[in-house]
Amino acid sequence: MGSPRLRKQFEKLYGHYHLSSEGVQIDDIADLLCCTRRNTRMVLKKMSEEKWIDWIPAVGRGKSSVLEFLSTPDTVYLSLARRNIEEGKLDVALDILDGNQDALLDLIHKVLGVSHEKGKQVVKLPYYRQLNLLKPSLAIRRSEQHLMQQIFNGLTQWNKNGEVEGDIAHHWEMLSPTHWRFYLRPSIYFHDGKPLTFEDIKETFNHLKNNYVFSHIEEIVSPNLNIIDFVLNKDDYYFDSKLAQFNAKLVPTTSHDNQEQQRLPIGSGPYKVAENTDKKLILVANEQYFGYRPLIDSVEVWTLPEIAPIQLKLGLEVYEGNEQSLDSYGETVDVDRGCSYLLFNRKNGIAKDQNWLSYLLNTITPLLLLNELQNSSMNGIGLFNAYGLLPGFQHCLNRNIAPFELPERGSVVHLGFENEHPLYPLLGKIIKQRLDKDGIILKVHQFDTLDLLDLDKAATIDIWLRGMSLGTQCPEALLSWLFAFDEIERAMPENDFKTVSDMIEKWQSTSQCHFPVNDICRFLVDCGQINPLFHGWMGISEDTNNSIQNASCNGLGWFDFEKVWIKPTL
Repeated sequence: MGSPRLRKQFEKLYGHYHLSSEGVQIDDIADLLCCTRRNTRMVLKKMSEEKWIDWIPAVGRGKSSVLEFLSTPDTVYLSLARRNIEEGKLDVALDILDGNQDALLDLIHKVLGVSHEKGKQVVKLPYYRQLNLLKPSLAIRRSEQHLMQQIFNGLTQWNKNGEVEGDIAHHWEMLSPTHWRFYLRPSIYFHDGKPLTFEDIKETFNHLKNNYVFSHIEEIVSPNLNIIDFVLNKDDYYFDSKLAQFNAKLVPTTSHDNQEQQRLPIGSGPYKVAENTDKKLILVANEQYFGYRPLIDSVEVWTLPEIAPIQLKLGLEVYEGNEQSLDSYGETVDVDRGCSYLLFNRKNGIAKDQNWLSYLLNTITPLLLLNELQNSSMNGIGLFNAYGLLPGFQHCLNRNIAPFELPERGSVVHLGFENEHPLYPLLGKIIKQRLDKDGIILKVHQFDTLDLLDLDKAATIDIWLRGMSLGTQCPEALLSWLFAFDEIERAMPENDFKTVSDMIEKWQSTSQCHFPVNDICRFLVDCGQINPLFHGWMGISEDTNNSIQNASCNGLGWFDFEKVWIKPTL
């Protein structure tokens, strides 16, 4: 949108002539802009092409021309800044706005939200990092796990009440506790147009057999068209619920070893990935979706790493049910089914020593961290003390922590967490300051997401800062967190991990038995494996401008794209 020089010339022209632009002489403009008559005509022509002015030159030397301003310098600069924001060039936009951060944020909020573009409904959302690991087997972080529900399908799924319902499978039956049969919908297609086959399903679960949850799958066969049988080597009365986990989503056989499909995955879900760059993730409605086609045509997730997450607002209004009154996300959001927590390496880290573990549990407390966060830029993120892994659990209140002696001064503790997280660096700084008082040296290590799976690198860490989110009311979703990436097992003594595994074995081998979510969470807290820190939410908007219906926002600011629709203003 015009060169910087052209914009400066327009600013000078506007300042001189905007109050009176009649009877303008080309020679006077040339003197003002310090240009020749020929260059002045070129400048005026470019401004006309940019639709900043309407220039009607007079015929003949000395005749007065007509100059009409169609824009102002402020609107020109704002339009240019907006264009750079849309291209992800926040540093350029900020420079155009003379470093005015408030003006930049205001413009970002106007660009985001709900818009209608070429007859399509588009929702634009802000996010603070790239979302480039969109493969079920690599969805380590909570936001990626949410997106799995939008891009992929499983054989079953959990509804909003946490109940198992059909997805690719429309019916199923337990022929015996070791033999499950699923009846599939016909004519399911992946986003690239290829049909879902038995081989796709078989290979998906063959790649999951290293996972404890699916390790008892003995055989997968297809006795007839659109029928899949799972033969297990041990009783499992709840196998249908396990198939609803995010890492059990069905993928094509070609995707398992295809690194390109980490960023541009191929699923069969209601939305397909149209673009995924370091600036923007674009999801578009899947026209071949076997279910109801989404009402929102496109969802764009903009990567805005330079802006603090608490300053990013969705700018969406929420209508819940049949209520007539407007409620903002801040009033309707449910507490996320999960928490941020400390995971202690009790297997080969410093916390395998009981004195060290007691010291760390007593010293690094959520109340200490919350108190220090009050003075930080993350104060508005909406955190509150977690007394257990899930909201409502109060296992920390009854925990007995053994007495301890202050560790030797100069001892080194290693803290690890993933890169590009808005909260963890702040928490790491607070923990470091607290341990410094006791003469303990904290070394902080930030990991790329895939490095979290590296066993050698993970073994060097004493304490992990992590977060978990079940994303559903179904308690069996805890299995994904416990076993999907072996994070708990590699930090936990074998006997303690076997205790957790035995609880699950007993549950799955017994009919009419509730999943032992309370017992598992209590054990993890009581043995000192996990120290819950906070429940919370982020990305919630109190200032709403656009109407969106049927949106139930989770604790991370996400909602189910497939279920929402935009109510037009009449």
